[in-house]
Amino acid sequence: MAETTRLIQVTARGFRNLADETLDVDAPFVVLHGDNAQGKTNWLEAVYNLATLKSFRTRSVREQIRWGDAAAVLSGTLRRGEVLRHYRVALTPEGRKGTVDGSAPGSLVDYFRDIRALVFAPESLETVKGGPDARRRFLDRAAFTLRPQFLVLAREHRKLLDQKARLLRDGRPDPLWLDTLDAQLAVAGARLVQRRREVLQALQAPFQVHHQAIAGGGEAVLGYRTALSGDDETGVAASYAALLAERRDEALRRGMNVVGPQRDEMTVHIDGRLARTFGSQGQVRSVVLALTLAVLDLPAPVRPLLLLDDLSSELDRLRTGRLVERLRACGVQVFVSTTDPSLVDVLPSEDVLRLRVSDGRISPES
Repeated sequence: MAETTRLIQVTARGFRNLADETLDVDAPFVVLHGDNAQGKTNWLEAVYNLATLKSFRTRSVREQIRWGDAAAVLSGTLRRGEVLRHYRVALTPEGRKGTVDGSAPGSLVDYFRDIRALVFAPESLETVKGGPDARRRFLDRAAFTLRPQFLVLAREHRKLLDQKARLLRDGRPDPLWLDTLDAQLAVAGARLVQRRREVLQALQAPFQVHHQAIAGGGEAVLGYRTALSGDDETGVAASYAALLAERRDEALRRGMNVVGPQRDEMTVHIDGRLARTFGSQGQVRSVVLALTLAVLDLPAPVRPLLLLDDLSSELDRLRTGRLVERLRACGVQVFVSTTDPSLVDVLPSEDVLRLRVSDGRISPES
């Protein structure tokens, strides 16, 4: 059974426009509220950095360091059951470095053993409205949330793709070396496809339940589109190998990988129609929120933190009320940024910590 984790304290130093502060956040719902452009989203980004070693807003580490500072440091204390874990992330122009309990983890999987996070932000609508790569990223993040070891699998397949791409760009690659890479790609790619299919199947039922609750109706269905066939890893690997051989001349001519899981897509249909094409803005928001909540229901050993950015602008009040009720039932720690803190008034006051953000500074409220 998954254990609930709670971030009980977070510190930011030199991060964006935030004042150097330590926040006590030991509450089921942490509501960061205030006017626009005051730093609410920056605090969510700081928490997300601690939990994922990345930003949900930018790939640039330098952008996250306060102007004039040489580095930024984020730290936090997480409670999982009776155990406390201390996380620290240092951001420099050269990159980021994370430690757990004062030591560098042996691997990224070790870093994420007890901490995960999901985010819903205005940018999250690209999961539905964007291209296939946005939906692949969502599915891969869900697979990672379920099992952090998925990160190793995805990186192995990407490394093989990059090696083959360099070989293809060479102009006259060694056929034997291509055969070796294709054999390795077929095995790694089959594992990737099967993990994606498994997580998609696990998401299907909770996604439909959450979508019904938030949208108030409509049938929402997930699908997985791939050029590879086969019902198990062995079958998918054989299909991948056959396609690689069949389309090798095309790959050589174009100097690029032309087939594989890197071209697969997760599909979302609402009432039988493709959400990307026919979904209204409200429907798309409901779908993305339902997908996010469905990930929380995956049988992972650790429940992730949930971050909701700019909640008051993303949903109408009816859908927001339904969402807040769903969040309460999920039982995970939730961080919300909003200009309208009354959106969570339906929650018991003892469950909510309200923090007013003004010019990068925090003011706790009763």
